[in-house]
Amino acid sequence: MLHLIKLCVGCDSLEDLAAWQKERLTEKKAKGRTPELVHVTRQTPKRADELLDGGSLYWVIKGQITVRQKLLELRAVSVKGVPHCGLVYHKDLIPVRPRP
Repeated sequence: MLHLIKLCVGCDSLEDLAAWQKERLTEKKAKGRTPELVHVTRQTPKRADELLDGGSLYWVIKGQITVRQKLLELRAVSVKGVPHCGLVYHKDLIPVRPRP
């Protein structure tokens, strides 16, 4: 099992992240789109099978690993014609003991 760590830019707390994600899901549902959480990144992980075998996306908030969300899928996406990777993750936020 393998995990990813990502910076949660713009969030000041776990509650802030939860509110932001809830708003995104609501917006997608209102627009008739699939209500799912996707973080787009430039690089596609090379060890995808290990990530999807129970791995999580750990969020760094204010310099501390604070919360994780289970990874569900890695999806090829295009941003302005440039290939990127969409990290699809579960909506449940699982708090962890904060650590740098």
